[in-house]
Amino acid sequence: MLSRLQRRYKIVLVSRSPRRRVLLKGLGLAFTVFAPQTAEHIRPRNYKQDLVKVTLAKINSAPCGQGQLLLACDTIVVCRGRVLGKPRAPKQAAEFLRLLSGKKHTVYSCVALKFLRHGRPVIRHKTVATEVFFRQITGRELRDYLQTPVPYDKAGAYGIQDTRGLFVRKINGCYYNVVGLPVSALIDMLKAV
Repeated sequence: MLSRLQRRYKIVLVSRSPRRRVLLKGLGLAFTVFAPQTAEHIRPRNYKQDLVKVTLAKINSAPCGQGQLLLACDTIVVCRGRVLGKPRAPKQAAEFLRLLSGKKHTVYSCVALKFLRHGRPVIRHKTVATEVFFRQITGRELRDYLQTPVPYDKAGAYGIQDTRGLFVRKINGCYYNVVGLPVSALIDMLKAV
């Protein structure tokens, strides 16, 4: 199915995320990368709508030609009504991880596709949610973790794949969504193109 898609379209990943690149390569997809320069402003009360807006702004920032299939995604972490993006400093990363410690939070990703059909742009998007349950994080674990580069380029200040689930007790939903790309939803969307 994906090989047929690749005969019809050249895939362009509209993202700077190295994790999304790894996941797409794992699906056996060949693609090029377009690095978007869009703002990522998510308001706490409107985080689901804003997540979609940010993802669509990303995909619309890239040129789309005939025979191209653009793919964009954005991911956020929400805990107790608070949206946790990428921490700007160690102090903020520590604050995020203390908030997540011993609690459930939800990881939301919006994935979007854009292509031309009869010369007109077609955009499809889907939002996926995964519940993540953290165990209690000790002070020493937090200090050690903040000394690594892992927390600083990821929403919520953690990477489930980088820490081998160090803090994660269990998840309900798509593991790959927590990594940064809801693979199962993406495959369903690609089948429908």
